[in-house]
Formats: sequence, structure tokens, C-alpha cells
Amino acid sequence: MAAEPPVDQECVEGYLFTRTPPSVLLLRRPPRRGRIWVPVSGKVDPTDANFAVALRREVEEETGITDLPSVVPLDWEVRFPGPDGRAWRLHAFAVELPTAVEPRLSAEHDAFAWLPWDAARDRFYYTDNREAFDRLVGALDDGSSPPGATPGGGSAQAVVVPRLDEELFRAVRAGHHKKLALQVPAGLVRNAHDLAAQLRDAVGVPVVVASRACFGACDFPSPSETPGVDGLVVLGHAPIPNVPLDRTTYFVEMREAGGDPETLAERTESAGVPRRLGLVASVQHLDLLGPYVAALERRGYVVHLGTGDWRLQYPAQALGCNYTSAEAVEPDVDAFLFLGTGRFHPLGLAFAVTKPVWSLDPLRGAVEPPIDRGQLVRKRQLLVAQCRNARRWGILVSTFAGQNRTATALALQARARARGFDAELFVGDRIDPRDLLGRDVEAYVNTACPRIALDDSDLYPKPILTVPEFRMAIGEVPLEPYQFDTYH
Repeated sequence: MAAEPPVDQECVEGYLFTRTPPSVLLLRRPPRRGRIWVPVSGKVDPTDANFAVALRREVEEETGITDLPSVVPLDWEVRFPGPDGRAWRLHAFAVELPTAVEPRLSAEHDAFAWLPWDAARDRFYYTDNREAFDRLVGALDDGSSPPGATPGGGSAQAVVVPRLDEELFRAVRAGHHKKLALQVPAGLVRNAHDLAAQLRDAVGVPVVVASRACFGACDFPSPSETPGVDGLVVLGHAPIPNVPLDRTTYFVEMREAGGDPETLAERTESAGVPRRLGLVASVQHLDLLGPYVAALERRGYVVHLGTGDWRLQYPAQALGCNYTSAEAVEPDVDAFLFLGTGRFHPLGLAFAVTKPVWSLDPLRGAVEPPIDRGQLVRKRQLLVAQCRNARRWGILVSTFAGQNRTATALALQARARARGFDAELFVGDRIDPRDLLGRDVEAYVNTACPRIALDDSDLYPKPILTVPEFRMAIGEVPLEPYQFDTYH
């Protein structure tokens, strides 16, 4: 059988609907575009993390609606020739809203209507819109797989508790689970056996330990890794709001009070940390922010806590892949201070912002001097320069729900091929350098966790770049200013 021709442009469309009463939102294009009725739709951009992110962006741009409870794929797609003559492919999604809201229309449309099922189907202009809409209505009618439902039949939810104590046990018992899985970060693997026993004794159901450590809230075990499990207990992480859950997941953030705020503020001042300061913290130390900020302000500091994008659960929070809370306040500060342990987050923060990055360990009370960002960036730029002669590229894609940027990978592949490069996608769950041995490629671009390329590049058999670095290597963007691969 002949292979399908490559796709030049990925597109998404979304059917915004309500169940009570059953209705769906249609938008009308203006006269210059035919005055036809269509759902929300648009092209996937290279910066979109995945198709669902692309659709959320399109919904916001075309309707002004930002609070979407769920974006669920309808497992429906169609290929068609785009207006530029290239091959386009469209993916359909269901977006359930609790009530019909009035959209704020962009210039792309001049009218809207919330219509019942039958009237909506008749008004859709394109046949493929009716076909995708039929799939949505069929799922709602037969009840077998309504949008937003998990395989277990209930709505997956994130339950957040501060620590492993009776509050967690009460929440888990209320969930009436048959079997649980416990996943711990690398720092707690020695304690996993005892922690599982503690959880088992407290809730009275079987508990298995996920064999691989959890490196983030994007990295929880899949159903195939934990068969028969209907509830996950994940230690050391907060939920990522835009990552879908397949089962009820209990996020135990392991909050830690840390040292005395006055003492920490005194040491911060003694270390010479600038007084127009942006604070960023790991989730374990977010409870310390309030009293610590107050202590700093009594010493004349002006402190800014930024609110990041929808991948961050809390203001001032840091993820290894996302420092948008810091980026939001960078114009207002002279430096950043990271509140937490280890070097993982400060290094990522130093890549993401241009202001000096200090760090404070709340447990030891130790203030570390600024990271040499220039040295970090120069090392990465040298690697990019070495890859400019590479013609055969491997594009790495992770299937983990929180790391899957298939849309980005496909867009990069199309861009590379348009410039005469050979680029193939390599798909798996966790990206492992051992799986890449012997591949006939000259360099890789990583679309999974951005920190793989930055922290583990020495482990890979060939150079491995981030998404912005790849665009530098193929000549799309300049080396300066250096761009961190923030995952949205």
C-alpha cells in the first residue's frame, strides 16, 4: 500500500456545546469569506505544544472564551487542499461548557448562534463539519464514551493535599478505590516501600509502587504501566492544569515550612541580593513565600510574584519546563531569587530570563551567588553552530500526556523539509538515549521535556537541541537573543 503524502499544515476545529439544553456554538464568516456557518477552527502554530493547546488558543482568539473545562479529541480528521495549494489536515475536538455564553467575536466572524443539534447540523456549511459533529452527537447519545469521561466511567480529577497525612487518607478513602499506585520522586525511592505500606494500612486497599521515579507532574504512570489501578498517589508535585488525567490522581505536594523567615531575609540582604526582586519557588516551599516576602519588605525590598500561564497551578511557581511566572515580572525586577533546594530549577530559570538568578535553600539557609547565564548560553550556541551542517534530523516525540508536542514536531518536520533537510519523527514514551543508538541521523531535536536537551545532552549519541535551537540551526531564527524552550 502506498504511503500517504506528507501533511504541510495541521489544523484544528472545536465544537463548543452544552448538554442542558443540548446546543452547539456556530460562528458566521463575514461576506468576504462567504457568510458560511462553521465551528471554531484554525491552523496549528509551531509554538503550540499540541493540538489541544492550539484549539484552546483558537477558541480564545475567536470567541474570547478562556475557561474551558475540557478539550477532548473526537478521533476524527480529514485531509484537504489548503488555499495555498499545500496538503492540510484537520483534527476535531469536543469542548463542553456548563452554559451557553456569549462569545466576543474577532474580525474572522460577524455573527454567532447557539443552536439545537438538528438545527446546527443543517446550518453547518461543510460536509466534514457535519461528519465530525455527528461523531460528537453519537458519543453523547449512546453514553458509551461521553466527552470528558475516563475509561472507568467517572470524571478524572486532581485532588491536592499538602503532605502525606490524615487529610490525604480521608480523601483517598472517600474515593472508594479498588487499587492504588504510589509514585515517588527520585529522592524518595528508598522510602517508597515504607510509604506504600503506610498508605495501604491507612486506606485498606491494595497499593502498588510505580517502578520508575516521577520527574514531574507530566510524568505519572500510564494505565499500561499500572493495570487495574483506578487511583494514583503522586508525591512531590502539584497538578499541571492543562495536562489531562485518565484516573483520579492525588497530588501530595510535600509542603515544607523551611527556616525562619526573618533569618532567611537577613541572610538574603547580607548576600547582596538586589532589592527589586522577583521570587520563584518550587511547590514544596510556596507556603514560605508570604512570611518571607513580608520580612524582605521590612528591609526595604520591593518583591514581585508573577502569575504564569495555564501550565502553572500557583503564582510564583516554577516548573523545570516553564518559568512564565518569572517572565511575567522580568521588566519590573533587577534580579530573581529561587526559593528551593538543588540546582535544577535555578539553572532552568537562568536559561529562561536574562536578569541574574540567585538561589536560597530554605532548609539550610544558604544563599548561592548568581548563575553565569552567559556561559550556559554560549555553550548551547556553540552546539547549535556545530549542527548547522547537519542534513538528517531526528525529531523526538514523547507520548506522555504532559509532554506530547506532536503538533510542534509535525510543524518542525514540515519547516525542515521545506528548507531541504531530511527530518523523521521518533515516537516513544520516555526518551531514552539507549533507544537512539545506531540511528542514521546527524542530530536530534527534542519536543518532549525541554530539560532533556539542556541537562542530559552528554548522554546522547548525537547532538540534541531544543525546539528554538533547532530553528536556529536550520537558519529560521538568529542565535541572539537566545530563547528558552518554555513548554506551555
